[in-house]
Amino acid sequence: MAKRPTTIPDSELDVLKVLWDRGQATVREVLETLREAGRQWSYATVATLLDRLETKGVITSDRSELAFVYRPVVSSQEVRQKRVSNLVDKLYQGEPGLLVLHLLKAHPLDAKQAKEVRAVLEEMTGDKKKRSGEPSGQE
Repeated sequence: MAKRPTTIPDSELDVLKVLWDRGQATVREVLETLREAGRQWSYATVATLLDRLETKGVITSDRSELAFVYRPVVSSQEVRQKRVSNLVDKLYQGEPGLLVLHLLKAHPLDAKQAKEVRAVLEEMTGDKKKRSGEPSGQE
């Protein structure tokens, strides 16, 4: 099996998203889905992108029928983690906190998301336990 890729370009990611959504698809089915989404790629382009993804070990194909059927072998979570790690390394000098600060300043959160972020930060830093003057709930 091929080595897992260090990066997946956006064009390959678009094709991979179709496979994640559908579970499996032929070249024609991927092409039709992408065209519905506004991509004006040719059959050959989609076939090439699927071939590259298979070479990288990200998808597999069943070649027993006339039309090959492609399936993802990596999850969207795996790809997301890898892309975020690359982003942190390349743009934020390996400091994830810098990315988080940028996101929080540039993209406002709704109240529920802000509460979740606070809870995660408190858990990471132990702030809730260290605060003085607040009832601990165990009195």
